[in-house]
Amino acid sequence: MVKITHLEAKHIENAIEVFSAAFYGDPLMQFFFGSEYQNSGKYFWQYVCDIKEIINGLLLGAFIEDELQGVAFVSPPEESQNDIEIAIAPLKKQLKTEVGEEAVMRIDAYINLGDANKPIQPHFYLNTLAVHPKSQGKGIGSALLEKLHEMSTEHPYSCGVALDTEKEKNIAYYERFGYRVSTIADLHGLKVWFMFQANQKT
Repeated sequence: MVKITHLEAKHIENAIEVFSAAFYGDPLMQFFFGSEYQNSGKYFWQYVCDIKEIINGLLLGAFIEDELQGVAFVSPPEESQNDIEIAIAPLKKQLKTEVGEEAVMRIDAYINLGDANKPIQPHFYLNTLAVHPKSQGKGIGSALLEKLHEMSTEHPYSCGVALDTEKEKNIAYYERFGYRVSTIADLHGLKVWFMFQANQKT
């Protein structure tokens, strides 16, 4: 039985462990960090968790028998704060110290590409979906997606859920849930598929 809940501060350390394990060998992490992911990844995922509050993000956790096995980092359709860059500047400065300026430049390039390819209409954005390798195939990703789709459907003005993937094999997985490829982009040799699923009418 998979239980989905909003993560609290006490869960962040475990969430970072899930993120780190799930994205080991991922093309996007290789683009960011090359062979240094094992050393740099934990700092990146800490940064992701730290900026969550600043960007009004959500962390959904999937638990099996009270053990965190999956995490989804989601941006709701509320309008972004105008001063986000100022607010996250100290965190980004710290990240540069930990992973290097070149890695942060690549992270920024990816974020800018994502911003340029997001749907115009209000939507939830699935920034990251992570399932611990030891728990894959147990329906955890499906449970997280279903919760996110439910949140989007119940939201007063969200039109659906958008995401991106750098693994071609993931496309068929997301298509099972109604997603369709909206754009394919190239990021310095890294292929990025942007996908969207409109809210299902009930």
